[in-house]
Amino acid sequence: NPTAANDKIIWVKRFLPEYARKRVIISHNKNLNAGDYLIDDNLRNGADKFAGKHIHFGSEEFPDWKTIIKFLDNNV
Repeated sequence: NPTAANDKIIWVKRFLPEYARKRVIISHNKNLNAGDYLIDDNLRNGADKFAGKHIHFGSEEFPDWKTIIKFLDNNV
């Protein structure tokens, strides 16, 4: 999808707090990124090998964005 990266940035700016907006990295090879958190909806493309905390969107632990934002507010 040629607009996927831009669409994600627009979404982050619209829905996530300021601290998240300044720390966005978009990459197909997610395990190559260095950081504390990775928010992704699957384990492919290195998400399962990410060195920090993989926030698995849609999982039992993180079923929705409200849960993710609450987690980040308490841990960032």
